[in-house]
Amino acid sequence: MPSTTLQTAADVFRELGSGVEGLPESEIIKRRTQYGFNELPEKKRSLVLLFLRQFQDILVYILVGALILSLLLPFLEEGRPTVDSFTDAFVILAILLLNAFLGFVQEYRAEQAVALLRTLTGASSRVRRGGPARPDGRTGGQEVIILSRELVPGDIVILEAGDRIAADGRLTRASHFEVDESSLTGESRSAKKDTEILKQEAPLAEQRNMVFSGTLATAGNAEIIVTAIAASTEIGNIAKMVAEVELPETPLQQKMQRLSKLLGAIVLGLCLVLIGIGLLYGFTVQEIVLIGATLAVSA
Repeated sequence: MPSTTLQTAADVFRELGSGVEGLPESEIIKRRTQYGFNELPEKKRSLVLLFLRQFQDILVYILVGALILSLLLPFLEEGRPTVDSFTDAFVILAILLLNAFLGFVQEYRAEQAVALLRTLTGASSRVRRGGPARPDGRTGGQEVIILSRELVPGDIVILEAGDRIAADGRLTRASHFEVDESSLTGESRSAKKDTEILKQEAPLAEQRNMVFSGTLATAGNAEIIVTAIAASTEIGNIAKMVAEVELPETPLQQKMQRLSKLLGAIVLGLCLVLIGIGLLYGFTVQEIVLIGATLAVSA
């Protein structure tokens, strides 16, 4: 199937089962059931779970183990420890909380970036609806203002300067129409739009006969037929990538992972050796635990 940019407006009308007079109400209901509402998916996570997720790391597991032992050691050594006896525990706890806080802030900012993208689309849109779905050029539908979340593919949206565009669409009529697409392309100048067919596939910034959700009409007026809504739009793809992006580990992080695994294996091995030596030389269980815990905390 050829790209929408390479098709005539009549071809797009035919393909989407719509016309310049808009969609009948029965078809709108059917399409909303099929496509859902025109909203970017919102992935809400508990802040508590987001914070606890930062502790899922082998080095953190080792630090948690060291923290527990640092809390137990003073009781084994002194019986009635003082506050100074827990200095190691306080230091380890501070490291754990700082590490978790930094990771939490990074992930929280990513979620806020997705939430910001949701605000770029307009709250309402002017559409033409109610006529029979025919691509013969006849007009018969009525212009109404609806919530942008209620747009469906095939809707005819009427745009003027100052309107926030709420869905991706193919231009079917344009008069001196310009759009600020900086939110998608980074271009500082408004892009001039027309209804002409493109001769070949083009990058988003050069698709003159298309408009995109989250952009702003800055001059003229136009009509579009909606081709994509919600997560299927260009801004929806960006939101999806932002939500799912996983930053690759740096070489230092990879080396730290290997070091933490090596440390864990060495500590565990030495503790087993000490237990064996302690049992061999008749040490009590409390003495063996004390020596093993001291070694683990030191590591």
